[in-house]
Amino acid sequence: MNKEILQIIFLTSHSKAFLEGKIKGMYKNPPLAYNYRNIRFVSHLPSDDENEARLVLAKNPNDWLAFLHQEGVLKLHLTYQPSEELIQKASRPLISSVKGRHWHVITEKENGCDVWRCKWQLDARKEVMSYYYLFLSDVLLGEFNFPTLEMSKLYLKEILNDLVTFTIKNELANWTTVFKKALRSLDSKKASDLIAPDILPSGCYSLAARQVLSACAIAWVFGGMGSWNDVTHVHDYDLYRRLSANLYNTICDSIVSVVNSFPLK
Repeated sequence: MNKEILQIIFLTSHSKAFLEGKIKGMYKNPPLAYNYRNIRFVSHLPSDDENEARLVLAKNPNDWLAFLHQEGVLKLHLTYQPSEELIQKASRPLISSVKGRHWHVITEKENGCDVWRCKWQLDARKEVMSYYYLFLSDVLLGEFNFPTLEMSKLYLKEILNDLVTFTIKNELANWTTVFKKALRSLDSKKASDLIAPDILPSGCYSLAARQVLSACAIAWVFGGMGSWNDVTHVHDYDLYRRLSANLYNTICDSIVSVVNSFPLK
């Protein structure tokens, strides 16, 4: 799984734990290079000629937790959906440049919500920064309905079984092994058998949540050279593309269900 997604899982799950009084803050040196010191929370994305300092609402994740408390944030949600849906739901003018599904962090207050998006870009020092910026502020978005862990397990098992069948038929033995491992992770009863155990805050998320997240991490086969994206010699390339798109979206939707499964309603 790429660093951008790992970071947003770590950030949102620990922020939820903070709002519920389960933790006092975030580690400054979390695992897997979540880039703590290069995370900023800003009013909008800085342009080349803007002074970043004037835009900063919080200069690191722990300062952001304090900011959430100061702003009276009651709940926090992670979504992966088309930005157009949120804009329309908020009754704001559509932005022609905003298309496709994106990760959104929604902070819910008593009288409205703020919607944050993240972009990784170079700052004036040419360092890679993670800018979480206010995409929408003080909007009414109504009730949130997220896929349950049970639904995510069902959909993951379905697509992973389809991919096992596909890879066996196309003699892609290494990929068959990967997808079978992800399937086993969904039913593992031992937390020690699951990968990436330290992404979620300790003592907050269920075994089922950790099973789903582990399966997502294993099944994340997208990337550069040598990844699933490079597979070309298959009997039915259109089917390969449909299965790949289904896998990507199912993993992202499952990550949403994992993060939002805490706290229990």
